[in-house]
Amino acid sequence: MTVEHTRHSRPSRWWLAASVLLAMALLAPGPAARAQQGASDAAPAAPQAETPAATPAPDGPSPGSTPGTAEAEAGAPEENEEADLLLSPLAPAPTTSPRKTFTSFRRFVQDAADTLRLALKTAADEHAVFDNDKIRALKADAFDDVRRAASTFDLSAIPPVNRRTVATNSVLLLEEVLDRIPLPDLERIPDDAAVDAGAAPNGWVIPGTEIRMVRSEAPDGEPRYLFSAETLQRLPAFYAQVREAPKLADVGIDYYQYFIVGPGPAMPLFVHNMIARFPEWLRVSYADQAVWQWIAMALATLIAIAIVVAAVRLEARRSQSLSAVKRSAHRLMLPVFVILVLSLYEHVIDDYINVTGQFLAITELVVESLQALTLAVATIFAFNVFAATIISTPRIKSESLDASLIRLSMRVLGIAVAGYIVFLGATRVGLPLYGVIAGLGVGGLAIALAVRPTLENFIGGIILYADRPVKVGDFCKFGDMLGTVETIGLRSTKIRGLDRTLVTVQNADFSQMSITNFTRRDSNLMNTMIGLRYETSPEQLRAIVGSIAEMLRADERVKSETVRVVFRGFGSYSLDVEIWTYVLSADWGTFLRIQEELLLKVMDIVRENGSAFAIPAQTTYLGTDLPPNTDPAALPAPELQAAT
Repeated sequence: MTVEHTRHSRPSRWWLAASVLLAMALLAPGPAARAQQGASDAAPAAPQAETPAATPAPDGPSPGSTPGTAEAEAGAPEENEEADLLLSPLAPAPTTSPRKTFTSFRRFVQDAADTLRLALKTAADEHAVFDNDKIRALKADAFDDVRRAASTFDLSAIPPVNRRTVATNSVLLLEEVLDRIPLPDLERIPDDAAVDAGAAPNGWVIPGTEIRMVRSEAPDGEPRYLFSAETLQRLPAFYAQVREAPKLADVGIDYYQYFIVGPGPAMPLFVHNMIARFPEWLRVSYADQAVWQWIAMALATLIAIAIVVAAVRLEARRSQSLSAVKRSAHRLMLPVFVILVLSLYEHVIDDYINVTGQFLAITELVVESLQALTLAVATIFAFNVFAATIISTPRIKSESLDASLIRLSMRVLGIAVAGYIVFLGATRVGLPLYGVIAGLGVGGLAIALAVRPTLENFIGGIILYADRPVKVGDFCKFGDMLGTVETIGLRSTKIRGLDRTLVTVQNADFSQMSITNFTRRDSNLMNTMIGLRYETSPEQLRAIVGSIAEMLRADERVKSETVRVVFRGFGSYSLDVEIWTYVLSADWGTFLRIQEELLLKVMDIVRENGSAFAIPAQTTYLGTDLPPNTDPAALPAPELQAAT
């Protein structure tokens, strides 16, 4: 590995682990101190050389050497081409045998320490308070080594959102544990030849421990030996058991403890020095966090909550005076702002305050869940903004069926996308939704039966949109009720009755009713019958009928080709004349006013032609019943009484 690689953007937790290894490199004994420990540390056959990372790293790479040379010189039986492969930043960690997995992990940890020691020396030589390009390039190389060391772990059981945190903690914990226990000679660890011969068919356990590697198959069929998920889960317990034991190659510091109580990698170098001078009580660890970290985290949490509450109040106050489109857009800004605050909060506690361990894992799960839910809400709001923008165009009326269809479509689409976002978020935090969905089985059928009425209403709403028998604002008759359609929703249609009551009809029922839509009329029928007195002469009747027909055809508000004025016959008390025509007005109120004017003109025509309207009348004969055998001729004449 060289220090000339181009810089890349990488996750901050790896940078944090690299920063801890920088402290490892800084505090490790230099060559002079190691020389005083005895020649056995440098001899290839020395016992401690069989534990590659147990040998303290030198203060810096020797001329012509690369990081990790000390490991190779310690007797690791690696082929030259395999050692060269390890130096490639793109090559995966060799894990085809327990020996390769073990030596890969220790080599990458040591390489990271060597590279970061060089970064520290560069910063000291250049008196750099903040990182320059050269130091950042060295950190990037060290990051690659930490990441590749973590690639020897089986992280499949860890939720994706927690994998960086668990991997970083596990690298440091495993290194601390290995530094405190006796390790077997490399020759006793199965290599590729032993694996090919049938050794370690299911995995391998470090002798005298419960640190296990499990075997699996790579996509290309090659065997892979990774530190098991159970081992990673139990590393904190292993560390607690050996924490008080001295390191076999003591460098005078517990790197994991330094990691959990130190600041994050985003902190400038002078902040690290300042925190190192904090009073002892601020650096005491409680629940794997220092006191100063608990205080800083509490302040960060309170500030984040205060910012969100202030944003909610400001949004509620400002949105009251906005139009519908601007109000929808303004509502969208709030969840977007909350997502940004959550991201910033996670960045602060992770990269500045350096919250670690289980508490960080829980915080990441909570923040990730809140971000997924907030993003889902923002998605629904975004589709509402899109719908409001389309409806606000002049071509679409806000109360039309098209507007209702756009609102419904955008709402359904927004809910679907939001549900997908929640699904992805739940998968990232480790909820096995795929298994839940796949295992619904009969439960899914029961749910389908339970939601059948809702589905029927939804389908009924789709039918209403497809057939369009009514739209919002239409005056219609359904069943025995009359009213104006106010809303057509996913489940029901709301109609305002003539008595101003609001009637809600399920879409499944409404779509099957016989609906009379009065608003859709292009004109209104004027059909009336007038009765003229019997004293009207035929000439007067012809003049009246002709004048009424001529008057109607001359009015531009009347559909002239439909005018029909005819003498229908002799009624019981009048000469009946029928007037039948269409008035060119779909509005009922306008039609009534036009009909009123036309009927008044009909009255004028009747009077101008010397006739009058007949009044219903009848004649009643009053008499007395005759006794038997009475001669009618002897009776007086009866009285007549006209009744009206």
